[in-house]
Amino acid sequence: MRLSWTSVLVSGMGVFTDGYNLYSLSLTIYLISNYISLNSVTEGILVAGSYFGAGIAALLFGILSDFKGRKRMYGIDVTLMSIGAIAQAISQNYVELFVSRLLLGMGIGADYVLSPIIVAENAEAKNRGKLMVITFAVLWGLGAVFAAFVDQISSIFLPSSLVWRVVLGVGAIPAISVIMARRKLTETLQFLTKVKPDENELQKIKTNYGLLLGINVDKEKFINRLKASLPFIIVASVLWLLYDIYSSTFAIYGPIVIASNLGLTPITFTYVAQFFAGIPGQLLCIYLIDKVGRKILITIGYAGVALWLVMYSLLLLDPYLFGFKPMKELVGEAALLGFSFYMLNYFFSAIGPASIIGSAMVTPELTYTKVRGTGQAISVAVDRFASATVISLFPSLVNIVGLGAMVGVYAGIAFLSSLITMLFVPETKGKELDEVVKSSLKYGK
Repeated sequence: MRLSWTSVLVSGMGVFTDGYNLYSLSLTIYLISNYISLNSVTEGILVAGSYFGAGIAALLFGILSDFKGRKRMYGIDVTLMSIGAIAQAISQNYVELFVSRLLLGMGIGADYVLSPIIVAENAEAKNRGKLMVITFAVLWGLGAVFAAFVDQISSIFLPSSLVWRVVLGVGAIPAISVIMARRKLTETLQFLTKVKPDENELQKIKTNYGLLLGINVDKEKFINRLKASLPFIIVASVLWLLYDIYSSTFAIYGPIVIASNLGLTPITFTYVAQFFAGIPGQLLCIYLIDKVGRKILITIGYAGVALWLVMYSLLLLDPYLFGFKPMKELVGEAALLGFSFYMLNYFFSAIGPASIIGSAMVTPELTYTKVRGTGQAISVAVDRFASATVISLFPSLVNIVGLGAMVGVYAGIAFLSSLITMLFVPETKGKELDEVVKSSLKYGK
């Protein structure tokens, strides 16, 4: 359906911007430290700044979207991203850079609430999973790759004092490109038919897309729908939180810490991880998600993540277990083996957890339309605030316990997430959005 693909394109550019901005900081933080004084604490807080902003904005925009509509809020998010990206590029000191990242994060947080909802509410049940994975997992990864490309080109032609500013500032371009398109997007099909019908919007959809919608307004009270959806919101929030505790840390610090241990440059690390593990895993997920379902892909994906992170952790902690002499950092064949373990972890993550949980898909599919914005707001806020705390502590924790121990902790998180998915997440494949909640409450998972 043309409306579905329009939603994917317009929404996806915000996700592309998020991928770009998260990775661009990881690629340039070592340059920034040459011009703005940073220690392990201030560096962690700076990196977490966008997460704090995201948590604040998610609550505001999510709740408003349930009462004012998705369309009314859309476009403001990418505007905030644009302003934040430009502001960080011209920052002169730590405070200005932190405030810029906070503002950028507010745009990202609003987008993480609105974009998944809009794509889900405009998609047909039979291909909703595929469309959401393309919008989020694929375009987020491409945003990260584009950040590496801009950093690589800038490093060739510009002095280091300008490289980090250009790389950070370019993050405004994809966001600016869809501001007007988002403002012109019609209200979602689900919101119009089940929450607040609008004759003008219904006519636009009929004229532009040839769709004549049947109205079936949900008369149940908002608070009752929220209570019914709450168990699923909690499960989805926990899963997303656990996912981001390890994945966002890898995304931000991987090109610095892990790449160094593997003997790779941050740019090479980004290219190889995305093209040889991330994108192949995403393509497999796109092919399977509406055939075998979300639950099995998340469970299998997390099991693979847990296995390969355990192997990577053991290699970092005691190379002798794999036939190598003790070493402070992995080199030679040990580095190659470590690289293989990490890539296998990344591939399995892309098959399920990264492409489904990381695509902010779980909460929108497990909540009623009437409270979907609020439910997604809760999930995003819980995730972003908790992740911000972990990310801000990561540099200090690595210095204390070492990377090997931290990777072992992340393996445990992956295993726990696999169990939670098996026990508490209902399958949503091929089901209409509100029917998922109804059937799960009535008949069990």
